[in-house]
Amino acid sequence: MRIIRISAESRNGLKESVEQMKKNGVKSNKVSVVIPVYNGEKYIGQMLESVLGQSLQEIEIICVNDGSTDDSCGVIKRFMKRDSRITLLQQPNLNAGAARNRGLMKAKGKYIVFWDADDKFDRKALELMYRKIQKKQADICVCGVCEFTNEGKIYETDGYLKTAFIPGCDPFNKYDMCDMIFSFASNVVWNKMFRREFLMTHNLCFQEIRQANDTAFVMKALYQADRITCVEKYLAFYRMTHAGSLTGNSSETVFCPYESYMYTLHELKKDPDFPVVKRSFCNKAAKGMFRALNIQTSFEAYRQLYQFLQREGLSNLGLLQCCEKDMEEDWLYTDLNLIKTISAEEFLFHKANERRMDRDQLKYTLKRVRRRLAILLSLNQRFKEIRRLVKKG
Repeated sequence: MRIIRISAESRNGLKESVEQMKKNGVKSNKVSVVIPVYNGEKYIGQMLESVLGQSLQEIEIICVNDGSTDDSCGVIKRFMKRDSRITLLQQPNLNAGAARNRGLMKAKGKYIVFWDADDKFDRKALELMYRKIQKKQADICVCGVCEFTNEGKIYETDGYLKTAFIPGCDPFNKYDMCDMIFSFASNVVWNKMFRREFLMTHNLCFQEIRQANDTAFVMKALYQADRITCVEKYLAFYRMTHAGSLTGNSSETVFCPYESYMYTLHELKKDPDFPVVKRSFCNKAAKGMFRALNIQTSFEAYRQLYQFLQREGLSNLGLLQCCEKDMEEDWLYTDLNLIKTISAEEFLFHKANERRMDRDQLKYTLKRVRRRLAILLSLNQRFKEIRRLVKKG
């Protein structure tokens, strides 16, 4: 399995962009918002409304059209007539990583966010993150995320920012939480704000692959950052999987998650301090591989990835050498060992049975809670009746 690296052109372009802006004395906006767009006609209008409605107005909005075949560009151009802060860049269909790198090279803001064309954001998202990253003089600021459906249902989740893992100090870095630096936040890029000079200094670019292109970018950034801070509010709203999304088409890019973690491992191991965070990397990579299996949309793709991980993938990532004490959760160690010995069909059946038992346990727990709640409600009703009778008397 080959490791896909970042093109030299992208790296050199970033350096040249910074040097040219310094030479010309270009005045920066507070925040650059980079939005990769591929066939986003259905949602890009809602997304741009969300950005234009931000309470922080000193921003630039860079839309990078990644070879869309629908009317995404037409929608963006209509918004450009309304607001001069919007810029449209065009490129042939490469991938979101290449589009983000293109936007990064164009960006002039002191800080930068990479938002997706089908998501939404709280109107104070940029302002609150900007204030916090400025106050703490941080390299990265992370916020909470809600998930939402096209029907308008919103679900709060801690999967994108685990506040329980955040250390007592603020800001913090990898030395403050060696075992959790890659676990306290997800690898998605769109709930994070970055100091642009920090990205340039460390030559951080997106891996130019079709899926999981932000894995290496985010993990390398968390590793390199001297100062990380958080806004513990739900500011980003992620649209749950629709048919045209990359996650929805994951079986067409079956090895991308593996490639992203292998590339990340290759890059991190260059630094002599990598052993400090090795445990955290192994846990993140293990969860990443199990997620990669879970999101497959065909059994053939599932089996293909499973057999590769069984044959060499887990070993290449250093996961078969992990001890039970190395794993954050018991199931990780159990499932890694199961993959060594059973087939894809047997493993899938095992996980389905495990989920059924978890569901049955949840139903049983809910019944007990409802019974106890019914008793409490009944007592509360009787108490109200007694109070009413006392008042009458």
